[in-house]
Formats: sequence, structure tokens, C-alpha cells
Amino acid sequence: MGSVGMGARPHWPKSRLWVYKTAMSHLFGRLSLWIDPVRRDGPAQMACDEVLLTRVQGPVLRVFRWTGPWVSIGYFVPWREAEAARPGWPACRRWTGGGLVVHDGDFTFSLIAPRTESWSVLRPEESYRVLHLAVAAALKDAGCEAVLFDQETKGGTSCFSGPVRYDVMDRTRKIAGGAQRRTKRGLLHQGSIRQQGLEAGFGRRLAASLATETGQWCPPENFEAETADLQACKYGRDEFLRKERP
Repeated sequence: MGSVGMGARPHWPKSRLWVYKTAMSHLFGRLSLWIDPVRRDGPAQMACDEVLLTRVQGPVLRVFRWTGPWVSIGYFVPWREAEAARPGWPACRRWTGGGLVVHDGDFTFSLIAPRTESWSVLRPEESYRVLHLAVAAALKDAGCEAVLFDQETKGGTSCFSGPVRYDVMDRTRKIAGGAQRRTKRGLLHQGSIRQQGLEAGFGRRLAASLATETGQWCPPENFEAETADLQACKYGRDEFLRKERP
């Protein structure tokens, strides 16, 4: 996942960057896009994505906004580390891995696909790579410079303090990252893009980069009630947020 970068921006040598140059096939034949109209707090965002993974029958791209600045922390990040990194910020714990992400003006999305989709059964590194190829392509179509970082590195607590392999960069800094969760139902990817000036319709551009054909997704009956229940019993509880060891 991504967060606000700290300190001076490093200049990464071109040899460490995989530049997106060639056309790629779409990840999906058909994809449903949901531009979530509800601004949600952190626990509600996390609950919404988990419910989606249990309910969708085909791939869904969810684009969403927050109620205000939030910090999300990866499932395995100890609470003490997260609290020390961003003291005083409202925080939620993700179901996905990765580190600490500051959500304050970033473009956030989740991609959910059942196991019937070939993307959801790829190796973790490969599923991350091909998805970020599509993200980079959408950014380039929007007039932004976007390349994939291709170097083995060890990520820190704060995700945007430096890139890991196949993160998206503008050559000088990381601009997009993500984290994943796999279950018997399928694959959830939660992504963050930090790029100034993205158009209001970038979600549709990203969907078109991911799939040959796109349509609209509408929440089924009782979806919001299920989300609220999961938020109350899991993501909104201090026992889940403040645990030191998952």
C-alpha cells in the first residue's frame, strides 16, 4: 500500500525501473465498476471490501473516498509501530498485508475477483505485477509518467517511504502501491495512488485498462447492513485494531 513519502526524494537509476512500453492484454473480459457514493471511515472501508469478497460473482473494481484523513495499517503491523509512526491519527487495520498508509487526498480503490478468474490464482508477485501494469497504463493515458520499479527491496513500516518490487513510480518517487488478501473465495487487492491532478473520471479509465468490457456494479439487498455488522464485530473493535500479533 502507499502512504505519504517522508524526507528527500531518492533518484532511482534507470536500470532499476521497468518502463511500461508495450501493449498488454486486459486482465478481465468483463469488469464491474462501483464508484462508491458513500464517504466511509476506516473501519467501514475495510468491512465493505471484505463483504464484497464474500458476495461478488465476477470481478469488481471499487473506487472510494474517505470521511477525512485516515491511516490504514497492514494486517501484520504491530500496533505500537503504527501508533509511533502516526500518533494521534484515526487508524484502522486492513485485512490485507503491507505497511502503514496515510489516506489524505490519495486515490483509493479495491479490486475483488473470485477464484474463477485467472488473475486471482496467480502467484502473489505476478498478480501484483500485472495489476500495476494496468495501473501504470491508465496513469500514462491520463498524461502522467508511470513506470514499474523492478528491484528487490525490503519495505519499511511506512509504505510510501520507498518502493518495493513492481510498485508504480514517476521515476523519482513511488506513486502507487497496494496489498492483497487471498481466501478460498478469491483475491482482494487494496490500492492507493498518490498523483496530483488525476481527473474525476480516473476510475473509469482504470476500469477500461483492466478489462475489455466494463459495466456498473450495484450493491445487492442488505449489503450495507452486512457491512455495518462486520464493522461492529471486527474492524471497529479495539481488539482487532490494537493487537500486537495477529
